[in-house]
Amino acid sequence: MKRFLVCFYALFVTIGMFATGQDGDCIFIDGEMWVLLGKPLYADSLLHSSLINILPKGRSITTANWEGYTGYWSINNDRLTLDSIRVSFWNVDTHQYRQESIPPSDMQHVFNRYYDKDKIIATWLTDTIRIGKGEQIFYMHDAYIRNLEYEQFITINRGNVTERKSFHNKLVVDGFSLSMLKSREEIRAKFPLDLKSYPELDEVKRIMFSIRDVQLDSLGNLVDCHVRAFVPKQDRDKMPSLERLENSFKRMLKSISPWKTLYINGEYVSENRFGYTIPFIVSK
Repeated sequence: MKRFLVCFYALFVTIGMFATGQDGDCIFIDGEMWVLLGKPLYADSLLHSSLINILPKGRSITTANWEGYTGYWSINNDRLTLDSIRVSFWNVDTHQYRQESIPPSDMQHVFNRYYDKDKIIATWLTDTIRIGKGEQIFYMHDAYIRNLEYEQFITINRGNVTERKSFHNKLVVDGFSLSMLKSREEIRAKFPLDLKSYPELDEVKRIMFSIRDVQLDSLGNLVDCHVRAFVPKQDRDKMPSLERLENSFKRMLKSISPWKTLYINGEYVSENRFGYTIPFIVSK
């Protein structure tokens, strides 16, 4: 149990240190450009590695684009094609980026198996891709965890489109969010826990509350959630009152109304839907 707690706190401290939002590829559908929230070339690691080996040296690489390239795709006649790869070079004299496009003809030896009438057909891909455009409704500083106003989930089977689902994402209720709590004083004011009824916590100085699986309705009411309390250097099995403390904290969460509610891909969700951890400092 102690080993688990050490790992948990290490994860809590380091979360966000390496998490970085990534630039998506671009995809054209019916002449309109969308952001492709992912990189279909990752589906075939050998193919992706071969592509990286032919990309120009000295191209610009950033924390938002570790590979230093952007794929440009299109869907025509329900087939997903790779139209080009673009890279950027930083000019130290002009302080501007120069774009360079690599057409399919220059990548034929890499994509030879997927060439069809001068086009690269993504027959290596069997997956569902997510594309978006418009206003950003939700953002998390990690990979492609963000939502745009309009999104589509497109199911691909060996390069062929087999299904499309469209969604209109939006903010439904502009209410409370756990990320609004910026200080220990704000946390204690929002959650006035009476710890005197928990004698086992007399020596505890900090309690970490993990809130996950937050379920909201369309009015911003909290329907349910999962709460877990973690106490440093303590064996949970020897502290049965922790479950009672978790239930008390959960009741306080449910008493808050309304919560900030987003309508994302057909569901009402919390801004904190991927989980949130609150450090509760016990004042003596």
